[in-house]
Amino acid sequence: MVTLALPFLAAATLLPQARSFWVIQPGQATQPAQVEVKARLVKEGRTIAVYQEDGYSFSAAGPADEAAQIANTVATFDGTIYPREDTLFGPCPDVDGNGRVIVLVTHAAPTSGAFVPFDEMPESEALRYGFHSNEGEVLFVPFSEQGNRAGLNVQAVAAAFHLLLHHARDPEETSWSRMFASYAPYLCGLATPRLLWGDTDPEGEAHAASDAWSAHGWSLLFLEYLREKLGDEGLRGLVGSPGKGMAGIDRLLVQRGEHGTSADLLADFAMACWLDEPALAGGRFSFSRAVPPRPLPSARAVASRPTSGVIEVGVGGMAFIIVDGDGQRSFPLTLQGDPSVSWAARAVRLRALGPDDELSISFPPSGVTKVELPALASGESVVVAVVAVPGASALFDRRDLLLRWGIGWVPHAPADQADETLTKLLKKALPDGGAAARARLMSTVDRLSGAPAAGVPGPLITTRYAWAPAAADVVEVLRQEAGRRGLPVRVSTFARRASNGAEQQWSNVLVELPGSDPRRWPVVLAAHWDGAREHLDDSYQRALNIDDDASGMAVAMEAASAMSRMGHRAPIVVAFLAGGYQEAAGAQALLDEMGGRVTAWIELDRVGVPVHWPRTLTVTLEGGRSLPKFPWSLTQEFRRAKLVPVEQSEITDPHSGAALAAARQIPAVVVCTHPDAGADGLDTPPAVERGRLSPGLMVLITKVLAGAVVNLAGASS
Repeated sequence: MVTLALPFLAAATLLPQARSFWVIQPGQATQPAQVEVKARLVKEGRTIAVYQEDGYSFSAAGPADEAAQIANTVATFDGTIYPREDTLFGPCPDVDGNGRVIVLVTHAAPTSGAFVPFDEMPESEALRYGFHSNEGEVLFVPFSEQGNRAGLNVQAVAAAFHLLLHHARDPEETSWSRMFASYAPYLCGLATPRLLWGDTDPEGEAHAASDAWSAHGWSLLFLEYLREKLGDEGLRGLVGSPGKGMAGIDRLLVQRGEHGTSADLLADFAMACWLDEPALAGGRFSFSRAVPPRPLPSARAVASRPTSGVIEVGVGGMAFIIVDGDGQRSFPLTLQGDPSVSWAARAVRLRALGPDDELSISFPPSGVTKVELPALASGESVVVAVVAVPGASALFDRRDLLLRWGIGWVPHAPADQADETLTKLLKKALPDGGAAARARLMSTVDRLSGAPAAGVPGPLITTRYAWAPAAADVVEVLRQEAGRRGLPVRVSTFARRASNGAEQQWSNVLVELPGSDPRRWPVVLAAHWDGAREHLDDSYQRALNIDDDASGMAVAMEAASAMSRMGHRAPIVVAFLAGGYQEAAGAQALLDEMGGRVTAWIELDRVGVPVHWPRTLTVTLEGGRSLPKFPWSLTQEFRRAKLVPVEQSEITDPHSGAALAAARQIPAVVVCTHPDAGADGLDTPPAVERGRLSPGLMVLITKVLAGAVVNLAGASS
């Protein structure tokens, strides 16, 4: 890799005075949307060149003020940002050989600035991903902040530059990259410590200590705590090889011969946020540079009075429980955290006149711990800092979890009868209680979400994002899964063009079950095979959404196997569709291929995760207005299986082609178990998502749909 080295900048290539750039359009996270803008060179420095979009003015004060802001940015980049980041994290790449990082000031950029990894690729390679490449180191900043907020524009340049350097060190890492990028302005001395806990969030959002980790907020203060405890080399090591979740920090601690784990470090950090006391616990509960505000207590109680409560804590977030003394006998404090993550805590007794002392506390894997509170006089208290530890996932877990606490309280989880009820229904519905079907379904789900199939040669799926070249593996795996079941399979290819003109060939995978009367129009059972993440770079690397829609594909594949053994008059097409996240492109292509000649269209989307008990048996049917047009009642079939169908008149599912079918006057319905999933679940870690699946519910839905579709196709003996 060619790198940009300061001593050789005198030989840098002369830059053109005017050129065009491809810019990603903000707000198009799941699509490769670009616009081409023309720009002119307005300022050069030793390590930076600034282009400004033609016709774009960002300052109401006029051209002189714009020139002054750009000159200040160039001076700051040359004198502070570049040397600091280069020294700490290593040299900057220089794929275009011009010896400078280009900053494009353009309206088509997010306020926080952006770097596009595809710009490090040759044009021919980037087009394989649906993008044009600027073939060089380009940062995109709108310079939209003005007046006393103009300093945020320079901070945005620093953040975008770190994304560039982080990508050069570890191109597959994204979550730590975004967090470090937000931390970069403080690291370079461009922002006050208030940035570290989100008081000066460049996006204007408010942050609490209990919030799940994100690119802004209290997670940045943890990076500062990490730098204080492990030094600059700790940050360098974490950027160079972060690992999944906290694994990079654990590796650093082992290399340094430190005792404890990343969870211990995180718990110490949480107590430091409350106490900031260097004279206690060897300085573990303190900061040496930043002085954070004390977070608000999450709960407060008296040690001698039995009481309990519930606190909502994001993964990576902190909760603080204060237990006050009144001179009477103390009851134990019990904490019960959601067992789907690990928890860590620290407890300190605060005496009126000192000395304060640390109390023993630890969380077992069950997530339940007890603290034997000491005798507390009036004016004394115990502060307990609790943190939900991020798991081993490439994407930070952004869930909000429940932490139950109680003084003199015994945890009692509410009874969940979902599994027991589903087991009883399956025993009545299937001879083996659905055991074989459950195993097949989960095997298919696992393979579609990146796990290898035992004893089956073939590709390993890394992402199901339709624009990623690796998505071709999904098509091959679906062909294999159909072949393993002895099903006839056909791949139907169509052209898909992005708004920037880039074109790819996408494929629908079709299992076609002929009927006894080929003159009849077919019944379609569909599920989209593609996935997406909230951030575009994550989509290209790891869009393996399990419920949306590996669950739908697995149910459709199992239903196809069952229907292949059942007689029917009309043909049945089980369709695995490309581009659900791309305006249902695969559904549009299939409808065009079939000329709209379809008897009925049933689509599966998010059928693996049920709603909580007692509504576990609920199944939503979107498109209730078209249900009377079906020659066979879907609701009746679900009720016979003891499931609870809920009709929703409109089709609101954003990833299905059912709305396109309904627009052609085809009876259409979307089957889902939780229609209000929204975009927040896109980045749920795979282990968490898989743990939420209900194989039993999926088996029941499979049985219902196999029978319903065959009836729609005209069941025959």
